[in-house]
Amino acid sequence: MDVRPRSHLLKFYVSAIACGAILALVLAGRGENWDWSSRFSNGLIAMLAVAVAAEMSFISVQIGTATMSVAFIPFLAAIFLFGPFWAMALGGATFFAADLLVRKKPWIKVVFNASKEILSLGLAASVYRLFGGTPSLYQFDFVPTAVLFSAVAYAGASSIAVSFAVSLSEDIGFTAAWGRLFGGSALYDLFVTPVPALLAYMYARWELGGVVALAAPLFIIRHVYVQNLRLQQASRELLELMVKQIEARDPYTSGHSQRVSQYARILAKEAGAGARQVEQIATAALLHDVGKVYEEYASLLHKEGRLTQEEKALLQTHPVRSAELVTTISSLRGPIEKAVCHHHENFDGTGYPDGLAGEAIPLGARVIMVADTLDAMTTNRPYRKALPFDRALEEIRKFSGKQFDPRLADVVTTSTAIRRLAAKASPPAVAPWPAAFDRATSTRQEPAAVEEILPIS
Repeated sequence: MDVRPRSHLLKFYVSAIACGAILALVLAGRGENWDWSSRFSNGLIAMLAVAVAAEMSFISVQIGTATMSVAFIPFLAAIFLFGPFWAMALGGATFFAADLLVRKKPWIKVVFNASKEILSLGLAASVYRLFGGTPSLYQFDFVPTAVLFSAVAYAGASSIAVSFAVSLSEDIGFTAAWGRLFGGSALYDLFVTPVPALLAYMYARWELGGVVALAAPLFIIRHVYVQNLRLQQASRELLELMVKQIEARDPYTSGHSQRVSQYARILAKEAGAGARQVEQIATAALLHDVGKVYEEYASLLHKEGRLTQEEKALLQTHPVRSAELVTTISSLRGPIEKAVCHHHENFDGTGYPDGLAGEAIPLGARVIMVADTLDAMTTNRPYRKALPFDRALEEIRKFSGKQFDPRLADVVTTSTAIRRLAAKASPPAVAPWPAAFDRATSTRQEPAAVEEILPIS
């Protein structure tokens, strides 16, 4: 894909967002009732302090350089207290300063983040008033529908704007970007919806004392949440390191498990799996071949000729050995373990280790089967060169209902996100070794094409 048109489109998109933000600020400022009382200035400073503290404790999400924070809590509270203009100005100024002075992001990201925040808060303020909410520094009247829908409007506008920008800048699909950034946060967002209203109420009732009383426990909870997330990210990085060490045995499969995990994440998401299940499937895909670390498979991994029946039988034990290794980590037991154990079950029941068929095969295992085969076909191996992506899709269609779940086969053959990822992941051509090409796991005398090009996996 040509990068330049997408780069120009990203710049145009950011420019449009920035112009819209300036216009929205001007329009909001024209109708603003300017209040310079101490209650107003103290409240604005308090919301700014909470917003800056929240933005400084941002969470890095592992997609490009995107980050997430809970600064929206004081921003929405500012809507309930001050009205649209000051909330928009507060949000824009906080993001502008944090991105420019602290995170030192490029100007295009500084401008975009500040502008999308202004527009999102402007929309939220309009929705708040539409549903009967009235901003006030002196008496907060809780209108549930106004609070709820303003929060939904803000979250929707912000997530769509950010996901589209990430999609353009990182060259991934919009749904993939949105899923990675916001797919698992819906329940969390619903849980915190009343918090901005509570913050506004606390200030209207007790001023600075109320803000401190609420902010302190909020940041303690936030700290615990951030530490837990960092622990999860560290665990994931350790798993990736372990897989890299295993794959280092064979340069031709280097990066295979990580690519399979990426394919599996997209495929599971587009097949309609929930956010938690998507993460479990991606983790299982990363670990699906860890059993190869055992010495008994070393000679099979490097054998250049055809495998004997005894060697094939030994090779077919690797999913079970992989699952056994996975279960040594208690958090990986259950769906992840089962997906690893059954990732070589064919949809028609002819696979191994248990000959499961159809829906009896765990969804994660069915996803990994497709993702594993796709990567095997589109990367070089010592016994044959990679197939073109469209040729690989033909093989998946051909064996739909036999080796592959038909529904997943349809998804993978129509997914633009997977096609884009395959284009980025394709390695440079490697000359095949002068050896017999058949290292297939099939026991047939004349294996089908898709089975011939499978790796020892």
